[in-house]
Amino acid sequence: MLRTLRINNFAIIDQLEIDFNAGMTTITGETGAGKSIILGALKLVLGERADLKSLKNADEKCIIEAVFDIHNLDLKQFFEENDLDYEDESILRRELLPSGKSRAFVNDTPVKVSILHELSELLIDIHSQFNTPKIFEADFQLSMLDIYGNNKEILKEYKTDFEQYSITKKKIKEAQNSLENQSQDLEYKLHLWEELNNASLKAGELDELEAEIKSLSNVEEIISTLNETYQFLEHPEMGIISQLNEASNKLNKISDFNTQYNLIYDRLISSKIELEDVSNEMSSLIEATEINPERLQEITERHDLIPIEELIEKRDELESQTSGFDNLSDLIIHLNKELNSISDKLQKQAIKIRKNRTSSIEIIKKNILETLAQLGMENSQLTIQLNETSDFTLTGKDEVVFLFSANKGMEPRIFEKSVSGGERSRLMLAIKKLLATHQHLPTLILDEIDTGISGKVANETGKVMQKMAENMQLFVITHLPQVASKGNHQVKVYKEVVGETTQTNVKELSEKERLTEIAQMISGSEVTDAALNQAKELMNLN
Repeated sequence: MLRTLRINNFAIIDQLEIDFNAGMTTITGETGAGKSIILGALKLVLGERADLKSLKNADEKCIIEAVFDIHNLDLKQFFEENDLDYEDESILRRELLPSGKSRAFVNDTPVKVSILHELSELLIDIHSQFNTPKIFEADFQLSMLDIYGNNKEILKEYKTDFEQYSITKKKIKEAQNSLENQSQDLEYKLHLWEELNNASLKAGELDELEAEIKSLSNVEEIISTLNETYQFLEHPEMGIISQLNEASNKLNKISDFNTQYNLIYDRLISSKIELEDVSNEMSSLIEATEINPERLQEITERHDLIPIEELIEKRDELESQTSGFDNLSDLIIHLNKELNSISDKLQKQAIKIRKNRTSSIEIIKKNILETLAQLGMENSQLTIQLNETSDFTLTGKDEVVFLFSANKGMEPRIFEKSVSGGERSRLMLAIKKLLATHQHLPTLILDEIDTGISGKVANETGKVMQKMAENMQLFVITHLPQVASKGNHQVKVYKEVVGETTQTNVKELSEKERLTEIAQMISGSEVTDAALNQAKELMNLN
């Protein structure tokens, strides 16, 4: 859970430190008060891209620290894999320097921002109304079935065996490729060996043939390039030589005026003479170059008869090389037996995993639909399909498809294509509530996902969040009094003028202050008795 957030020199925040508690904390404040700024600072320390515009004072560095209690999140392995010091209370820090450079630290150890981002995804989960991507991912949906199917231990065993399965398959593939390549290589060498006795070879012939093959293989491109280049030189109007003629004639008129002009003129004439010589040679090459497929075939066959140097050196080793066939064949047979044994084991595990997943489907459907009905989506339909894959995967032999419809009479479709922004938020809420009862979820931040709802649905949404917070730390940024009243704690974000500058500040509200704040959210700027009474009802203070 997030314990403390410290912000220095960020946007309109000079210096701010906020301590947080377990349970549900609602964050309220007028539009523009700075709620999004605080969330932006948190995202920065979680690894999002830095921007120099974020500096309040452009001459000083921005420092943001987040202190997390991670003792129940099972993250020791992550810290070990990334060579980080594990602490039950860990500190993530991000520094943005005036030069534009950004630095990241975990428990004072410098880390890449990518590592910080990877770790942050295990610590905190931020959702806005249109940013709930994980619930649409197949891996996330499959993990729901595994959580409710109690597949943790068997999946652990399965993944260990699957790793060995993958390694063995790779070894078989490599051995088969080696066998095939060796077979082709030896067949080719033996063929060369037979041809060698019938060929009259001379030193250097191989290089000569390769050069001629290269020229004949590319003869069309050579002729085309020579012709184009010749035209660049000899075109009657635009050719380089024609242009040089004109330039030299003009320069000749002033060559007697100055020694330097005369020297340039002489150099120009020399260049023209050299280019004319190049043009003549190029013309000769064009006439001499021709397409000759018969000659190409002849010298290619000749080239194929000449053995490479390695063949001559290894001719006495051919017999020992052939013995490698037997060794590779034996290895492939052994590996296939090993693979079959692992496959049998994986198949039994995959069947059990699938059975557990199947048994969890109805429970998950029931819970999600009940929560959605509570949130005003009583006509929702949910279908969970579990299909078998053709081969083993890292998570078994299943793929899952969640089909959903929010409206009566409409066929359920794939999650992502069947929900609007408000429906998506409530669907995410129902899923998170379901998961919160079965696992330690990271801290969850809901950024105004209750936009567009009111009345009874808003009140029920607050109750759902309240229930979720019994098993996790939950932050809810909201403008709804029905939701704000359900928090265990309430934080108000507000602006204040200090000297000549405006700053964002934060205050945790007492019970009395919460009552006034919620009443103000109900009635507007003027707090009425009716609003206070309604606030008391919402907070169950009557």
